[in-house]
Formats: sequence, structure tokens, C-alpha cells
Amino acid sequence: MTRPWVSALFDAALVNVCIVAVFAARFLGDVPERNIVAYRQTWFYITAIFVAVFYLQGLYDNDESDDAISIFFKALSGVALATVCVMALTFLSRAFAFPRTVIMMSAFVQLVAVSVVHIRTHWAHLRTLPARKTVVFGGDEKREHIERCVAGASGGRYVLWGGPGARSEGEARAALESGADCVIVTDDAPRARDFAFELALSYPGAVVFMVPDVADIAAGAKHHLVIGDAPLASPSLPTASGRFFLIKRGMDAGMAAAALVVLSPLMAAAALAVKATSRGPVFYSQERVGRGGRAFRILKFRTMVTGAEEETGPAFCGEDDPRVTRAGRVLRNLKIDELPQLINVLKGEMSLVGPRPERPEFVAEFEARHPAYANRKLALPGMTGLAQVYGRYETDAAMKLKYDLIYIYNYSPGLDLRIMYRTAQHILRENVGRGKRSAR
Repeated sequence: MTRPWVSALFDAALVNVCIVAVFAARFLGDVPERNIVAYRQTWFYITAIFVAVFYLQGLYDNDESDDAISIFFKALSGVALATVCVMALTFLSRAFAFPRTVIMMSAFVQLVAVSVVHIRTHWAHLRTLPARKTVVFGGDEKREHIERCVAGASGGRYVLWGGPGARSEGEARAALESGADCVIVTDDAPRARDFAFELALSYPGAVVFMVPDVADIAAGAKHHLVIGDAPLASPSLPTASGRFFLIKRGMDAGMAAAALVVLSPLMAAAALAVKATSRGPVFYSQERVGRGGRAFRILKFRTMVTGAEEETGPAFCGEDDPRVTRAGRVLRNLKIDELPQLINVLKGEMSLVGPRPERPEFVAEFEARHPAYANRKLALPGMTGLAQVYGRYETDAAMKLKYDLIYIYNYSPGLDLRIMYRTAQHILRENVGRGKRSAR
């Protein structure tokens, strides 16, 4: 497998070779000095733009389910978007001596070169992979049909694993634990969709496909593979932990650092209020479950009396909980008590936006009731999230889980910005409403 950074370095060189070649062809080898200067002034930024756009388009994903057509369209959308960005760059930087004809001609050459290189690299990558040993789970008739499709498929990427087909969920799991590394779940299997997602979560090294039913197709499921005459869909990979993760991490670090600087006077005032109105430490730390199930200590301004859970044990805080201090109630209403978590964000333990982290005791309880709750561990926990801006205080855990999964499987940087805006709007509206009620 070609490492993504190696592909990125090769693309960086390839993009510039294409531009230089087009310059030479356009001016028959006699490139005017002012054009050379314009290129020298912008080549680094052009390279960064192309590599960043290729990364966002998924050209460095090494996705087994990609074929030549999908790679070509990734390259097409990447080159098109990067070319528009480069034209804007040369205009804004006043590098008018960089001919627009060269930029446009380079785009065609880059598209051909990048497509050919990535398609050949992908084929070479697939040839190094062992065949996927496949077990089929479902009703007898459909299972046998899919098994015949796998046995008769050309290319050899998927082969039957050598054991019996799976007639139960237990047999499918046993096959994966005995050497199979691919499962196809037919649409007549009990709990087909739920079971496919459970397998994808429980066996990250395996490939899981399901035969989509009509409801899946109507909901927008896209097939990733055709074996024989059977279209197969794969449970979606969470975008919050995919190619956007580096962008998300960069946004988190930059915005958290800026927020700590800007909000430091407010945080100092909050610390003084906590200290002046109750005995005990200013900060409160508590173990929470983070990405991948790793435990970390979350930081907050203390809003309850010291030792609040000594008698009750771990318990959710009610809306009018008597354990909350006077200053704590104000800090909670304005969400100021959460601001120390910006330090958790800087440390990489949390994100600005994501599922709210829970305590280990509650995570175990929720996972026992809702197996899909474990999917929350695929993303960094956040200071705010979809469940916080669209849910209500009384919204139950099952409904909040749906919000969290919508976020994890549909992440984009723009979604983070919208949630942050809605969070600020929500806090303002909630406190203005509370003030009006108090005035009455």
C-alpha cells in the first residue's frame, strides 16, 4: 500500500511538472521572464492547494471498493476545484503574468496524469492484497445465490472462506473469528441492517457488505460493489474520523487557542465567583469516555457543593438540583462552566463539536440498552453537538444517540460551524427567555 504522504509528495511534483511542461509547450521553450517570476511566486501555494483538494476528494484513501471510474471522477473534481482556486489565487495575488491559458491547459494535462498515476497505483495496491475470505449470512435461498455469485466472480478479490455459510448471527461472528475477513449480509436476514453495522463496529479489520433492500435504496444507500448480479452496499464509514479528521483537528486547535485568549477575563471572573460563593476547589475534573473508549479527565468550573456525590453515587444533575451552588447555577445557565474544556480540546482529548462525553458507568449502561451507542466512540467527544442544539433537556438517551450518529456519519467542517453558531444562538435565546420569565 502506498502511504498517503508518499502519494501527496508525488502529486506535488506531478502538478508542477505538468505546469512547467505546458509553459514550455505554450511558449515553444522560450518562456518570458515575467511569466517565470509569476510562477516562482505562486508555485508553493498552487502545490498546497492541489494536494489539499486531492486529500479532501479522497484520492489518498486507498479504498478497496474504488474502481478506475470512481478514481477518475475523484481526480476530475479535485483538478477542477483546485484550478478554480488557483485562478482566484493568481488574481488576488496580482500575479497577472501567470497566463490563464497555461492554467487551463495545465488542468487537462494534470487530469490525465493524476488519473493514470492513481489508477495504476490503485491496481498495484489491489494486487498486493490477499483475497477476502467471504462468509454469507442470510436465508437459505438468497445466501446460496450470493455464494454462487462470489464463487463465479472474476478478479479473485473475494472468495468463499472455505467453511459453511452462516445461518445465524453467532455463526457469522464465529466465521470472522476463525479466519473469514469479509461478511455479506442478505436483505432477508433478521435485523440485517443493524447486524451489518454491529459487525462493522466489532470487527474493524473485516469488510462488511449488505444487500440493500428497497427501503435502503429509497433512503439513499449507494452500492459500493457488484458481485455477480448482486449490488452490495457497505455500512458508511464515519466522516468525522476519516479524511476530514486532520482538518477538524486543525480547526479545533486554532479556535480553542484563540478562545482561551479572548475569554480569559471571563474565565478569571468565573473562577473568582466559584471561590467566593462556596468552599472547595475552583475546578472540577471527572473521568469521561473519549474516542476509541479511552478514558480522560474532563475539566469544568465546579458548580456543585464539594462532595456532592458522596451519598448518591454517580447521578445525573436535575434541572433544579439542590446540590448546585448559587454561582454554579449562573455558570451552568450561561454554559461558562464548560469553558475549561477548551484545554481538553487543545490536548486532543475533545473537539469543539461532537457527541458529549459520558462517564464510564453511564456508557456501560447505555451500551447494554442501545448497542449502537458504542458508535459514539468513533469520534472525539465535543463541547457541544447536534443533540445539544436540537434536543431538549428531557430528550431521552435513545433520541440523543440518533443526533450523535447523524453527526458522526455526515460530518463536514461546515456542519461544525453551523452547530457552533446554533449553540451560541441557543444559549442567548434560552437566557433571554429565562430573564423574561423572571421579570414576570
